[in-house]
Amino acid sequence: MRKARLFLVLSAITSILMAGTAGKISGNITDQTSGEPLIGVNIMVAGTNLGAITNVDGYYVILNVPPGFHSVRASMIGYSRHEINEVRVEIDRTNTLNIIMSQQVLEGEAVIITAERKVIKMDVAASQRSMSAENIKELPVNSVSEVLGLQAGVSGFSVRGGGTEETSLMIDGIELKDQRTNKPITGIPLSAVQEISVQTGGFSAEYNNVRSGVVNVVTKDGSGGYTGTISIKHSAAEPKQFGISPYDRDSYFLKPYLDDAVAWTGTENGESYTDVDGDGYWDEGEPFTDFNNDGKYTAWDVHMQDQYPEFEGWNSISEKTLGNDDPSDDLTPQGAQRLFEWQYRKAGNIVNPDLNIDAGFGGPVPVLGPMLGNLRFFLSYRQENDEYLYPVSRSGTLTRTGLLRMTSDISDSKKLSFTVMLGDLDATTSSRGGLTSYLSEVWELASQVNRSGFTMPWRLYSNEYWAPTRVTHATYSAKFTNLISSSSYYEILLKHSGKKYDTGPGEPRDTESLYELFDGYFVDEAPVGFFGTPVTSVEGGLTMGGAVSTSRDESEVKTTSLSFNYTNQMNSHNQVKSGFNFVYDDLNMAFGSLNYFLPEGNYWTQMDYNPYRFSAYIQDKLEFEGFIASLGLNAEYINPNAEWYDVDIYDSDFFSSSYSLENDDQFEKVKIDPKFYVSPRLSISHPITINSKLYFNYGHYRQVPTAESMFRIQRKANLDSDREIEDLTQLSVIGDPNLDQALTISYELGYDHALLDKYLLHIAAYYKDISNQQDWTDYYNASGGVNYSQLTANSYEDIRGFETDLSKMYGDWITGHVNYEYRVNTSGFFNIREYHENTKEQSDYVNNPSNIEQDKPRPTPSVKSVIDLHTPGTFGPKVFNQNILADWHLNIMASWRAGSWLEYNPKGIPGIGDNFRWQDVRSLNLKFSKVFSAGQMKIKLFADVNNALNIKRFSTYGFADIFDYEDYMNSLLLPEDKLEAIGVNILPGLDRNDNPGDVRPDDVEFVPIEWVSDVNGLDASNLSERGIYYDAATDTYRQWDHNSGLDSGVEEAFLDKVVDDRAYIDMPNQSSFIFLSPQDIFVGINISYDF
Repeated sequence: MRKARLFLVLSAITSILMAGTAGKISGNITDQTSGEPLIGVNIMVAGTNLGAITNVDGYYVILNVPPGFHSVRASMIGYSRHEINEVRVEIDRTNTLNIIMSQQVLEGEAVIITAERKVIKMDVAASQRSMSAENIKELPVNSVSEVLGLQAGVSGFSVRGGGTEETSLMIDGIELKDQRTNKPITGIPLSAVQEISVQTGGFSAEYNNVRSGVVNVVTKDGSGGYTGTISIKHSAAEPKQFGISPYDRDSYFLKPYLDDAVAWTGTENGESYTDVDGDGYWDEGEPFTDFNNDGKYTAWDVHMQDQYPEFEGWNSISEKTLGNDDPSDDLTPQGAQRLFEWQYRKAGNIVNPDLNIDAGFGGPVPVLGPMLGNLRFFLSYRQENDEYLYPVSRSGTLTRTGLLRMTSDISDSKKLSFTVMLGDLDATTSSRGGLTSYLSEVWELASQVNRSGFTMPWRLYSNEYWAPTRVTHATYSAKFTNLISSSSYYEILLKHSGKKYDTGPGEPRDTESLYELFDGYFVDEAPVGFFGTPVTSVEGGLTMGGAVSTSRDESEVKTTSLSFNYTNQMNSHNQVKSGFNFVYDDLNMAFGSLNYFLPEGNYWTQMDYNPYRFSAYIQDKLEFEGFIASLGLNAEYINPNAEWYDVDIYDSDFFSSSYSLENDDQFEKVKIDPKFYVSPRLSISHPITINSKLYFNYGHYRQVPTAESMFRIQRKANLDSDREIEDLTQLSVIGDPNLDQALTISYELGYDHALLDKYLLHIAAYYKDISNQQDWTDYYNASGGVNYSQLTANSYEDIRGFETDLSKMYGDWITGHVNYEYRVNTSGFFNIREYHENTKEQSDYVNNPSNIEQDKPRPTPSVKSVIDLHTPGTFGPKVFNQNILADWHLNIMASWRAGSWLEYNPKGIPGIGDNFRWQDVRSLNLKFSKVFSAGQMKIKLFADVNNALNIKRFSTYGFADIFDYEDYMNSLLLPEDKLEAIGVNILPGLDRNDNPGDVRPDDVEFVPIEWVSDVNGLDASNLSERGIYYDAATDTYRQWDHNSGLDSGVEEAFLDKVVDDRAYIDMPNQSSFIFLSPQDIFVGINISYDF
């Protein structure tokens, strides 16, 4: 019995090393004949030291079982040995394994069975899903966030409409969070992952500073011998848009300057001709200068001119250079064009492949391992190169992460685990003011040149508009576990993490004129290299310096935390768990915008604070037949540990340009009072039948504001002659450490039902009542000298949703799931967003209904599916010892999402709000793979096909400016009732079934249809012979030519064809970015080996 008790103690010890990162096997063992419980049966998990002995009730429990499939063995003298294979264990779940043992007839007799795969988890009272390493291998995904995005209600780390900063990411019980932004620190190598679990509601009391989702990642620990794996994925360097390259000579920005038909004389003129008949138009037979050598007269009509920037022509540019008093810039038309080509020479085509490398290796530490408590390790590395849509200060993003986990059994009752995670990111910042956002996705690059005004050429044809950024992070942790008794234990976790930001200009420009463009004309390398003074291109469209790479960030954030958890199994019905967590932050942040050319645009934030917080919790898990519940409380003590300014909201000395750093001490500061919060949690699971359950959860979840905003004081920066900050003056942004925490009160009701022992139907409805969300409020004094934004907590939001998921959990040929989500978000503000010292201005603001509107509730339904079609592992004949038809996989990932809402209100009618929505979004990705075995080695060849059908979807980008956008929207034949509501003129007699996002086919020429009140008032110089004009005065459609004017009517057949072909749609001018992300094929290999 002493040995039995010792074995139970050891089993309990192993269970507490990584709380929340393993599962449990429990059950009852009875005699087959009598049905009586069997006492003293030995239960072991094969390949581990985990096990238990049944008590007087025949009950056993094995805790801390690693996620995955296991074999469980039960033995007792006089009874046949039982071995149950393929017992699935998942994170934070209980697998109930009851065994009926028969008396032994033959010596050595064994009963070997396969475990029943239970589809429904009775002890889970929330929407939760787990994915094993084997499941993840079959998916065309590269990261943890992509794995999560397959689940209902989840998009990356955004859960059920919440921001990514509202989600907690845990790796082996260690939280990975950037305390500056509250966002998860990502980049975990998939080669290290044993299992991933995502919970979208109903978090227990032990979790704090989280509001939307909890992601638990369990990594491999190196037990079970040496194992290694490496996966390499490669996608060729190909364009990431369907349209023409923006660096092609015929692209939107370049064609007016390089198309010989208009480049010399200007876009309004075209090729020169002799107007023999004096009618102001070129007529057939009149002589012309064939600049482009195509044998025909070419000039752009008014509609073609609208599709490109206006250009006066190189002849005119040359005349200006020759006519001024500076002989150094004299250029011929050809010389001016050659200079233009040099200044716009950026090679924007993608030249590097997208590449993903993910590798891991682990096992016992050689030589020293046995002497250091069976010391074992698992080391993994991940690197991802993802090229941008077009190159900027960097050609793409490069992320690298290294992860090391080491575990040692110090003694029979003590265990120690160390985790080190190091990583870095090289990218291009998307912020112009030192904030942490960076360019990543294809759509982000497209959005940066969408309606971006005069800076658009700067962004596309220079690499210096945005600054390069480098972010490094490091996390170190140690976890110690000690068993007090067989029913109680504690664990201590110490963690230190840090993150450093380095954002600033790239290499400076070499201004020496080394490059000879033509005889005797030398230039420097512009626009290459950073240059603080603006230099304008020859035609005036590209500024090659000045207000570029303005973002600066020199911040470093460190966090040290200590947590303690204590668990006590009080009796068979109550398991009590309690603990505390102390977090201390070292915030040393310095960031802002430095513009050497326009010093009015310089601003800077400098902060050095050390806030801390303490949280404690207690929870009781009640387990009864037909009723499982968890009740808990989480208490938080938040101390900003700082003094803050106590000034009037319109204090001119503090907020205006009158302020100076040297006078800061004259302003009163007061100690910030700490805050205390209590958050209740409740979850209930009620098994209805052996195949179904009903559950409910409720909780209060709070989160501190981001440190970056909470302590922020942003002021205008004055620079000295060395371009160093010498003083800070007028305030533009200020935080508020006194703010309350954001609060989410969450409710969820769900139902699970197992079908045919293979399918699981999951249904859930949820409601989140969110208040005290962080936002910004503006303040203005009467004189105009005070104008700033302050961090406030006036934002609220209601999120309501419904989810259903049908999963096929097991199958030799097909597995997968299909889910549907219907979510509605409503948001607004408790108070007003502007305060004016001038009472008249304040009254005008308050009385404007648009300033106090609540966002209209708009549904966003979506469907996602992941289907794995595969052949069984032993299927088909063997050739050279390989089952050539076995282990083939076709993984199908399909999704649909309703289009996003937009407001189209060209006349600014109050109260319209979202009245249209873009086209629905559909996607289909595939993965083909085949596994070959060679002894202990497995080789998988695979191909991931993104956008498998090469679908062209309207990106909502590609608009040159707001007028281009209005032209597109106005050209659509939108529903008549919606146009009447916004006062837009309607073209009569035409089928009106367009929606935003509809397009004109590539092979259809543009034939505009325009509404005019009276054609007699039109200026002939603004008309086109290909256009159709609806004359409201006569209710007729007409066409124009320069001989007969607008006297010609439009044949009905021609008008019908124009409508049927959608030739009337005025497409966005930047055709390079209308359709993004064409089919992309990754080919790869995965090699794994068990030594």
